[in-house]
Amino acid sequence: MQRIAFANALRGIAALCVVIAHYILMFNYIRGEFGGLPALPEKPFPDWMISFFNPLNSLNMGAFGVALFFLISGLVIPISVASLQGKQLAKTKFVIGRLFRIWPTYIVGLLITLGALEIAAGYMGYTTSYTVPQVLTQMSLFRDWFGSSVPLDGVVWTLEVEIKFYLVVLLCWSLIGSAKLLPLFVLGIATVLAANFYPGNIHQSGPLAAFVYPIKYIFFMMIGVAFNYHFRGLLSLERLFAIAVGMLCVFGYSCIIEGWQLEVIVSYFAAFALFTGFYLLARDWNGGPAFDFLANISYPLYACHGAFGIVGMRIMIDQGIGAIPALSMQTAMTIVLSWIIHKAVENPTHILGKKLAAMLRIPPVPVTARP
Repeated sequence: MQRIAFANALRGIAALCVVIAHYILMFNYIRGEFGGLPALPEKPFPDWMISFFNPLNSLNMGAFGVALFFLISGLVIPISVASLQGKQLAKTKFVIGRLFRIWPTYIVGLLITLGALEIAAGYMGYTTSYTVPQVLTQMSLFRDWFGSSVPLDGVVWTLEVEIKFYLVVLLCWSLIGSAKLLPLFVLGIATVLAANFYPGNIHQSGPLAAFVYPIKYIFFMMIGVAFNYHFRGLLSLERLFAIAVGMLCVFGYSCIIEGWQLEVIVSYFAAFALFTGFYLLARDWNGGPAFDFLANISYPLYACHGAFGIVGMRIMIDQGIGAIPALSMQTAMTIVLSWIIHKAVENPTHILGKKLAAMLRIPPVPVTARP
């Protein structure tokens, strides 16, 4: 897949935002109460530190990072579609590539999360209650469609949205490959209908909720698809601006109807603004060595950081280590672990997926000689 410099660098920014949201802002808010570990007597981090890492109180750093990930996927995934247009078994190759790109790393990340939960349980002297079927269901990334409503980590829902986006891409394969606007229009209508006729679906359960829930997020990702159309020279800048702003307004309308918190809506809009600014003004920015490194480990970092970091910090503080030193040590351990997963799991399985996809061929029909 063609690498777009600024989009790759933004992956590093997005991953950093999510880690800050969980390790500093959320950890401070819940006072380390997680996985059965009790809350600290007072908030662990000083106010100046919270203000430094979240200077805008109206911005949700976690939602901002997730929104960036969604827009980046919308931009880059159609490049694979366009590159596979007209090739044999194109959709199968796409599926194989995505399967080996997403699942192995996530499974490792989930196992690390479960290990952290077991450590927390052992530390507090109780037994975890999740089951093997629950774990396997979550590993499938179709947890919601299997009727399991309780996630074991905080990141699976975004990957489930990503998988649904791939399904939409497969369904609209030729339309996206040829930069047609129909998929964007249809999903926009579906987003409005879902918001009006099934409001607050985030609080609902059942098969209908599982189907409706990802629609607005997929529609938000389709904003990235519109940018991809322009990137490929198939959509004018004027039309891109009109379409992207219109789609953002539809998404915002859906969020308001569903009763989203204002800071989350603002975060999605801010991510759109940053993404658009880099696309228009700094498309060749690669972020330098630091952000390039973060971009390379962004997916394993995202998949493994949550419970591993929060449990680790909470236990370190309980053992008398200061909150800021605990944060520093835990962040370093998480980055090292993410780099190991990147080198030992993500890269090899990604390359394997590419090789398997390249090997797929439709055997030629043998021609029998006439007597």
